[in-house]
Amino acid sequence: MKNLSLDDYKSIILRRDPHYDGRLYFGVTTTKIYCRPVCPARPKPENIVIYKSKSAAEKAGCRACLRCRPDLAPGNRFIQPGKDIVRRCLNLMDETFPEHKSIETLATTLGISARHLRRVFAEQLGASPGEILKTQKIHFAKHLLLETRESVSDIAFASGFTSIRRFNEAFKTAYRQTPSQIRTGKHSRQHKGDKIQLSLMILPPYDFTSILSFLKRHAAFGIEKVTDRYYERHVPQHNSYATFRVTINKKQDALLVDLQGFKLQQLSGLLITIGRLFDRDHNPDHLPVTSQGKHPGVRVPGCFDPFETAVSIILSQLVSIAQATGKLAALIQRFGSILDKKDVFRFPQPEQLMNAEIEKIGITRAKADAIRAIARLVHEQKIIFSYGADFARTRKQLLAIKGIGPWTTEIMMMRCFGDPDAFPENDLFIKRALAQHSVDENLWKTHRAYMTNYIWNQSRQNLSPGKKNG
Repeated sequence: MKNLSLDDYKSIILRRDPHYDGRLYFGVTTTKIYCRPVCPARPKPENIVIYKSKSAAEKAGCRACLRCRPDLAPGNRFIQPGKDIVRRCLNLMDETFPEHKSIETLATTLGISARHLRRVFAEQLGASPGEILKTQKIHFAKHLLLETRESVSDIAFASGFTSIRRFNEAFKTAYRQTPSQIRTGKHSRQHKGDKIQLSLMILPPYDFTSILSFLKRHAAFGIEKVTDRYYERHVPQHNSYATFRVTINKKQDALLVDLQGFKLQQLSGLLITIGRLFDRDHNPDHLPVTSQGKHPGVRVPGCFDPFETAVSIILSQLVSIAQATGKLAALIQRFGSILDKKDVFRFPQPEQLMNAEIEKIGITRAKADAIRAIARLVHEQKIIFSYGADFARTRKQLLAIKGIGPWTTEIMMMRCFGDPDAFPENDLFIKRALAQHSVDENLWKTHRAYMTNYIWNQSRQNLSPGKKNG
């Protein structure tokens, strides 16, 4: 985000600029409430204080606004293009949430000193990694308190607190209410047995139709079911499985997630993964204004199981989508595990594929070798699927695998590592759009993964089962 004066920030607030939603927050000195830039509240300019993060606002003694709900709204993970340390660290924290990773451990993973990490966080977010994590825990607990009927103690532990006393103290500091008080008068959703429904706020517009269409075309046999209305996935649980289904509530600007068979302590990591699958943190106002006319709300589909997705991307090289999903189904049936009699499968693990005779499903030796190679590297933890990865280093690792070229690498970077600028420039539809000057690549710099999906969405009527992938 470019350097702005205090007057610039106040102007952003007064015009309710959605471009900055998730990038900054403002507090009101007279009420000690903090809000998103798009909040309908109209504070006097002289009473506005700017904060770089939710944690910074709460550290200053502000509580979340009940109108714009900044505590439950998504925050942008790409706060400043090129500021890689914060992006990587926030994503690493997400991937272990609600577990506490020391600042020394995070800094070592990032290859910097703990002192430098503290300085960068203070400069860009106005809060330390520990303060950011504490805020996330409190907000997640509030989410569960409002939308489930689980006990306060169970929610406290599921949110990463090790003591009820500390949870109550932290919650009361953030909200000026106890957990029980914030629940009073709120109608949490009814759920029976192990069924729960939770909502995930999104930033509109959101093109749910296109993301479902993409996931439907690439659905994994026995694992995913996708219709024009919902996405459903079976998740292995020991020798059984749990299921979640995602739909959209456009009136509330939220994804609705119906869960069955999950334990409460699984929900924090599960919701983060689902959020990535549906690109929940993205703010569509960060894209060129020309994208909003034909296909507003473009998102980049992520993945639930990155190894599964990486294998499916290799299988999709230079064949039709129908052929690719057919081979994926054959691989799942031959090497996966059946979880029940209804054709529900567990995707084969890296150790099962790294020495397997994958050619027997009817693919080339080159593809089979590439799958075995990436399976071995993942098993040996030489490649770790993480949104906190060093993108440049990861690209080199993938390109070094025989049978994995630039197109495959960029699709993996886009879907398995969350790189917003991943760009499969050799893709057939991308080449055609650029040749016809349908898009201006320069306008999409730092967000070319979104340009790619924007082009695919425009061309999706041509993405029939008989068409080849790029």
